[in-house]
Amino acid sequence: MKNLTTSILKFIKKIIHKILRILGYKLQAIHPIPGQRVPDKIITFKNFVSLTKAYEQFLNDSDNVIDQNAIRPYLLSRLTGTLTSEAYFIIHSLAKCKNLNGSVCEFGVGGGETSVLIANEILNSDRVLHLFDSFEGLPSPTEKDQLKDDIFSLGSMEAYRGTMAASEELVQKLLSKISFTSDRYYIHKGWIEKVLINDTNLPKNVSFAYVDFDFYEPIKLALEFLHYKMLKGAIIIVDDYDYFSTGSKLAVDEFLKKKNSNLKQYNSFIPDVNYGHFIILTKLE
Repeated sequence: MKNLTTSILKFIKKIIHKILRILGYKLQAIHPIPGQRVPDKIITFKNFVSLTKAYEQFLNDSDNVIDQNAIRPYLLSRLTGTLTSEAYFIIHSLAKCKNLNGSVCEFGVGGGETSVLIANEILNSDRVLHLFDSFEGLPSPTEKDQLKDDIFSLGSMEAYRGTMAASEELVQKLLSKISFTSDRYYIHKGWIEKVLINDTNLPKNVSFAYVDFDFYEPIKLALEFLHYKMLKGAIIIVDDYDYFSTGSKLAVDEFLKKKNSNLKQYNSFIPDVNYGHFIILTKLE
């Protein structure tokens, strides 16, 4: 009887795992601090939801722009490459730009988790989402991309070539799960230097952009492209500023120096590193 019960439990567990995989989730063991009780997963998530609501209320005390959203905590909890703290800067920036008549862009899509978060924030608007990625992983670094933080312990910057690749189909699948229909977004597939020349569906105006290209050359190209598309009050967030590769900070610093040399065209803000490694640029003119 004991063996039968064990077999039934294993079968049920297998079915649960299969269902979760279909839905895009997986069960993962929690390893607590020695002597501490493992909290119930439902309780843990409810606590997380409560924390997100409290933080949103805190942010809204100053400008009251973030609307409540039932799906948001679920998407935040699934982020792997972006800290929740940084994600809230994305959410807050999107909310502040919601009255600007421009598209929303993400440069460097990866597995699409941040893409879906962004899509969810503009789901009830008429804004169009433009996603830029080679879907072949990171490109070859240049001499301006020196390894600053060896995040995968690969030993060299060149070793990161081709890493962080994901499929276009995965991104499309994630977007469909939140009912973000295909007529609401464009996927610009390819290396950015070719896409910006050959693609005929590039945005005409941009209200918000999230740049997560990691390396000097693609970030430089993305910023130069955005400069002529950004509306007054539009916001750019560049991820991995002064982190991972030296190229990210160098590209942004050169861009700001050039654009602010005669007439200041951008405000910049670097949050404390406890929020993440990124910089926020706001278009002034």
